[in-house]
Amino acid sequence: MKIFFDHQTFSQQNYGGISRYFCELIAGINQSPTPHQAHLSLLFSNNAYLKEKGLHALPFFPGQPFARTQPYFYRLNKAFNRLEMQTRSYDVFHATYYEPSFLSHIRKRPVVVTFLDMIHEKYHTVYPELAADSRVMAWKKEIVHQATAVIAISENTKRDLIEYYDLSPDRIRVIYLGSSVFVDDTQAELPSEATAPYLLFVGNRGMYKNFLPFIRAVAPLLLAYQVRVICAGGGAFSPEETAILKQLNLTNLVDQQPIDDDTLRHLYRQALAFVFPSLYEGFGIPVLEAFACNCPCILSNRSSLPEVAGAAALYFDPDQPDSLRAAVEQLITSPARRQQLAELGQAQLRHFSWEKTVRETLDLYESLLH
Repeated sequence: MKIFFDHQTFSQQNYGGISRYFCELIAGINQSPTPHQAHLSLLFSNNAYLKEKGLHALPFFPGQPFARTQPYFYRLNKAFNRLEMQTRSYDVFHATYYEPSFLSHIRKRPVVVTFLDMIHEKYHTVYPELAADSRVMAWKKEIVHQATAVIAISENTKRDLIEYYDLSPDRIRVIYLGSSVFVDDTQAELPSEATAPYLLFVGNRGMYKNFLPFIRAVAPLLLAYQVRVICAGGGAFSPEETAILKQLNLTNLVDQQPIDDDTLRHLYRQALAFVFPSLYEGFGIPVLEAFACNCPCILSNRSSLPEVAGAAALYFDPDQPDSLRAAVEQLITSPARRQQLAELGQAQLRHFSWEKTVRETLDLYESLLH
């Protein structure tokens, strides 16, 4: 069986959970003992995970700002996809994002699309940035009804798909994700720049990620206990973030650090806890990353997070600052509770792996051909 993956997510991000997922899936299929072949139709990309997984693309002016070059290599990759769809043999087409323009070139082959979340549908009336990207909702509405099969990465995402698009549950297959962060105890720890115990915040901080409400809620604790917050990735602080940190007297207690896989792993391992105050996650890969690194988790009680973490995390209501503050203070002051959650996280992690993701996805493809 030959599976054709299109360019979309690799033309849209250099880092991020979506491209990480597809890299793991494509490489896993090609490394599996079954005689299946996954082909990624991609000419140009600066995505960080491709080389790591032995997947190839030509760099496209990597020294230039992504926003400047992306429209050009997106169009080139799209044209390349159409050419390869006409000239290559394949049995199943798997879209890596939602643009449906490929549908007219499929030639009656099964089409699979993975729905990562329903953030645009749920929050476009709250966040103008999501409303401005209205084409994503139009794309999703078209592709979800024309796809042969739909993958949802959590039961929560499946429920949202049914609610917003009136899909039959039988058309949706829930296939969980895995963690690409692993701990090798033979590796030496990287030196930490932290001069005090810290809480870890990972990834983007805008909109529904709920960073500033989190900081406002825990500010009294950071000052009272002299605990820091390290923001891993997500880019430098915006002027608004900088101003609020100054207003709260937290400039010296909240830092942002660029990351790669090694530094991220060490940040998890040395943190008091990983805090995820997000209002919505389709799955929440950072939860599994934290589990893999023995890092206790303090999570929002929304969307898929309780589904993924189970009893292995401490939960709070992200709309209630007192709830968040109480959860954080409990872990700051209780080493025993931190140890208990770390152990529970290791047990919960066993339910998830990229190998399982690959196996269940191949089972879905095979079901479409019979």
